[in-house]
Amino acid sequence: MISVEKRQVAEKWFKEYFTKGNLEILDELTTEDFVYHSHQGEHTKEKMKEFMEWYQSVFQEDEWEINDLIEQKQKLAVRYTGWMTYKGGWFDIPSENQRVKETGIMIFYFKGDKVDELWCENSDAAILFDLGALQKNTHNVF
Repeated sequence: MISVEKRQVAEKWFKEYFTKGNLEILDELTTEDFVYHSHQGEHTKEKMKEFMEWYQSVFQEDEWEINDLIEQKQKLAVRYTGWMTYKGGWFDIPSENQRVKETGIMIFYFKGDKVDELWCENSDAAILFDLGALQKNTHNVF
């Protein structure tokens, strides 16, 4: 069973942070020394706020769905799907108001009732492919 508190944090993360671009929600949901782990290393809460400012300028009309939640002690794994409209500004990819889909998994590590660490894996390459930035028919898609 998923705790109500952790579920509410995940729901706020997607509704407030991703959909609305509410940067202050990170202060409410995360610890002071929060760390976001990505393929580029560790990032602070401030870096996540900078990311969201960029993201909201590039992608709009977001719709997010939480597909699965798995809780184990202080961890909450979230599998999600999102749809958004590309407005331009990512590399040199022209905008044709393309609707794209992202899927991913986030693992929230809690300290008390706040997120202390976040790990995320998502489908950025699939989005680039959908936008035409990656050459078609150069690899097998399974």
